[in-house]
Amino acid sequence: MEQFVSSGQIAGVILVVLAIEIAAASYYFWRRQRTFLLLSFVANGLAGAALVLALRAALQQAGWLFVAIYLLGGLLAHLADVVLRLAATRHAEGVPSTD
Repeated sequence: MEQFVSSGQIAGVILVVLAIEIAAASYYFWRRQRTFLLLSFVANGLAGAALVLALRAALQQAGWLFVAIYLLGGLLAHLADVVLRLAATRHAEGVPSTD
């Protein structure tokens, strides 16, 4: 088990489970025409996936640059999720957009 974790193989398992979760939830939100929730959930999943990739890079000693790139990707996905959630809240409250 130690080899499974320290080699970074556990990250691959986590990514597969995360992909299945995102696909199932995306289908659910798409069928119910919940666009903001769908996009927000996907952005949240991408943020999580980026963190798992950063963990894998660190476990495999890929170097600080790869860890930093994955963490930056996670930050960007997280910011996209926050913006989408704020937009969904404004939409639900009936506030007109400024676009």
